[in-house]
Amino acid sequence: MKRKEQLKLDQLLRLLFKLSKRSTIDLINGLFGDSFAYEDVPSIHYSNVEMIADDLSRLIGDFHVKLVTTKGTYRYHVEFQTLNDQSMAIRMFRYGFEMALEKAATDDKGDASTQDPRLPLIVFPRQVVVFLEENDAIGESVAFRLQLPDGQEVVYEVPAVRYWQWSLQDLRKSRMYALLPLQVFKSRKQIRSIADSRKPEEEKRRLIERCFADLKEVVRQTVAMIAELHDQEVLPTRDMDRLIRAMSTILNYLYRKYGEPYHQTEKEVFVLIKSFYDPEIRKQAREEGKKIGLEEGRLEGRLESKLLVAQRMLSLNIDLQLIVQATELSVEEVERLRHVDNNGSEE
Repeated sequence: MKRKEQLKLDQLLRLLFKLSKRSTIDLINGLFGDSFAYEDVPSIHYSNVEMIADDLSRLIGDFHVKLVTTKGTYRYHVEFQTLNDQSMAIRMFRYGFEMALEKAATDDKGDASTQDPRLPLIVFPRQVVVFLEENDAIGESVAFRLQLPDGQEVVYEVPAVRYWQWSLQDLRKSRMYALLPLQVFKSRKQIRSIADSRKPEEEKRRLIERCFADLKEVVRQTVAMIAELHDQEVLPTRDMDRLIRAMSTILNYLYRKYGEPYHQTEKEVFVLIKSFYDPEIRKQAREEGKKIGLEEGRLEGRLESKLLVAQRMLSLNIDLQLIVQATELSVEEVERLRHVDNNGSEE
């Protein structure tokens, strides 16, 4: 993947983070094998670490977080990668060093009057690289050798996670709910391989359609799991909305260039997501109906249901005509919703 494409993908992946404190703690515990209790983490702080690449472009780390706990402060850094980039270990070192310098700059230097002779301590964050697409060349870590001025060599090593080996159930068991939307990556390598092959065009089309059928099933299972976690009050509504929006956005980014097979899948996924939201909307409509009278409530509830569905679909960047067709609202009504501030906040 070209650097510009990787940067665009990095921006999309950041949609998965800055979730609720509970979901962030679950993610850290799952990726790093920690066991923080929710009540032991009073605050979480996010930061962006930027570097300048050799071509003078900006490199921004994916996920940097500081957990302030009752037992101390802990820093973490997670990078997502699609291809097996040989320079990944060096970039992780650079990111880690920048975070270590940030920590050193903000640490208390102590009482200067004591003339404490201790040398400054540079503390790297705990790091991990999450590789999204299957690649036999990816091992359990990325590493490079560093030779010091005295000739001594040390190995800088960062654990690597092979995400493609994780199922939805694996993610649920380890409570890494933030990574559920990334299941849509599992079809991309195969589809890209078919598209780039020398097979006859008709055979390519048939094989790609089959891949998109599998992808649609992955989306269905992922949405169903997110819905179940929300119903069980494991995921708050804001996290649920962000995960589904992130999955839809990443899905569109990865596959829209494959033409009609994707556009048909997009329509079916739209219907799937709409049906997922409907039970909650119908419940809200019924409650409203009890307040204003049964018959009037039914009419008002149906309108409210359509408006809420349209608002959710707009947030997922669904095509306007598809929203009109699904909700039976007019184009003007849907357009008005674009400009309505719902007073919600994602931050």
